[in-house]
Amino acid sequence: MPDEGGRLNAPSVVIELHTADRLVRTLVTEAFVREGLQPSLFAVLSLIAIHEPVTPTQLGAESGVRPTTLRDMVNEMVAAGHVRRVENEDDRRSHYLVTTPAARAFLRRASKVVARIERELERELGAPLESLREPLRELRHAARGLWLDDVESELTRIRGS
Repeated sequence: MPDEGGRLNAPSVVIELHTADRLVRTLVTEAFVREGLQPSLFAVLSLIAIHEPVTPTQLGAESGVRPTTLRDMVNEMVAAGHVRRVENEDDRRSHYLVTTPAARAFLRRASKVVARIERELERELGAPLESLREPLRELRHAARGLWLDDVESELTRIRGS
């Protein structure tokens, strides 16, 4: 919060979270590059692997990625041979996303790099990262709820105009 002169004495919790995210992403990206792994879309590919088969709508809700951006990401993963689109028997307008053997091989290699980074962070932190899982999960769920409310409001606005 700003002091009487309008200067910030400490960053907000959201800024702490944002900068921590950026720093962790940088650690992961640089470690992947050193191992010869292509880091782009790792997190979204991981979410597909965790939730598969998953529809693009479900993936968007889980990841917080807007539909048009997600479509481009999925197209890139399909072109790379990491994701396949599978027909949704229950809804012909939709499809499922599933990982390929190549994606699973990539994720096995990548998970070793991520595990090493987690060990290094735990050493630096002096505590297990697992202790952060529940508060981060709660924060993710709260943020997702707010984001989905915003998306629904925008869709309602667009449909009404």
